Amino acid sequence: MGTSGTLIRLIDVVFILLFGFISISEVSQKSKIDLPKSSETPPSNPDKEHVLFVGINSEGHYLIENETEALRTPQDLYGYLRHAVQEAVGRGDDLRVRIRSNWDTPIKFTMAAADICDHLNIQKGIDVHRVASASMP
Repeated sequence: MGTSGTLIRLIDVVFILLFGFISISEVSQKSKIDLPKSSETPPSNPDKEHVLFVGINSEGHYLIENETEALRTPQDLYGYLRHAVQEAVGRGDDLRVRIRSNWDTPIKFTMAAADICDHLNIQKGIDVHRVASASMP
């Protein structure tokens, strides 16, 4: 091993010592950092929005109102969401829908709910609830 190999090993040792000192050094909490404030844009409140959760079970029933009510058809869900959009517009809120289906729900029910949201111009998100692997067949 020549001088270049020894030099590289010495650089490695210096870096290890440097990182060691950094990791054991105490960070002072006494200094206060003043974050910059915008002088151009006044602070504003976030947009108001209302999120509806729509659960879908394996039979294709749409669960609403914290899963206390079940709608049996996509047409029922359409009427429910249309009414929710009208209420949100009256309050001045944006409406969003979270579609949550079980892992064994046929995809056609999830896609029907997504199509309804698209038709009503509602922003949506889709989640699939997955059970633990021990209970899966």
